[in-house]
Amino acid sequence: MRKALAIILTLALLATLAAIPVFAAPGNQNFGNAKKISDSDVDMSNGERDAIWDYALAIAVDNTDTGGGEITGTAWLLWSDTAYYIYVEVNDPTPVSVDMSDWTDGEYFDAWVSDSVEVFIEVAGDRGDATPQPGGNYGEACWQFRIDRDGIPSSYQRDGAWTDDFMCGPSVNKDRYEWAAKQDGNKYYTKFKITYLGAPKPGELGIQIQINDLQEEFGGAPQTRSSDSAGSWDADQFGYAVLIDEPAYVAPPPAVEEEAPAAVGGGDSAPEPPPIPVPGPAAAPQTGDAGMIALVALLAIAAACVVVFRKKSVK
Repeated sequence: MRKALAIILTLALLATLAAIPVFAAPGNQNFGNAKKISDSDVDMSNGERDAIWDYALAIAVDNTDTGGGEITGTAWLLWSDTAYYIYVEVNDPTPVSVDMSDWTDGEYFDAWVSDSVEVFIEVAGDRGDATPQPGGNYGEACWQFRIDRDGIPSSYQRDGAWTDDFMCGPSVNKDRYEWAAKQDGNKYYTKFKITYLGAPKPGELGIQIQINDLQEEFGGAPQTRSSDSAGSWDADQFGYAVLIDEPAYVAPPPAVEEEAPAAVGGGDSAPEPPPIPVPGPAAAPQTGDAGMIALVALLAIAAACVVVFRKKSVK
């Protein structure tokens, strides 16, 4: 009896454990669904906001680190058969441009210490394998792409700026991604078209958006990120977006204009309306109608007499 009871209790415990849902790591925030576009929907020749961004996945970039950053921003994400597209609007109360007059394209410098936007995308493996992956699955492995407010691009991989793989400047990044930037007072905008990671596919994409806030030239640059639980290179805690194979925008069908009815009678003049009928004299009652009225009146009088007579008889 006790053995049977123990078996029953064990089975009940296993069933209870099976019913408990398995949750993702707390740092893996789901940013939402990003829809698909055509490459022609985005103009990469400038930093302007294209109309298609109104249909993109919006990701808030407002988790400020302890360094005292004051910036906030919003990133928008789209994708096509060939590229990942990211557009970022930055609100920066202390805009600073670094003097790069003596800099040579391709030369190494501390590009991350500047007003700039960085996009980190999680990849498989430790360097070399640039296959994008869902957030939280591949430790520290990720690729980084940056554009500063003056339009200088840079890129590197995994967990830091190593001089042997850090690429800074247009000439060394032209095969990795396209970029554009625009300044507008205390705002600036960056636009990314990332092709280096291969053709996007539907599914989860581990991603982190970071804004660097330079306080003064060659000074510190506090950071603001889209995921507050992950740092710049904490790929195992990146949030993720879900790339879905649905068009971001579908044009409505053209309106069909109804044709006006054709004129009757030929010519350009409209047809004349029918004449308004003129009421004539009221029709005289027919003889049969008068006789019927008289008969009904006589029957009513007779019925009244019968009632009176019966009342008198009763008395």
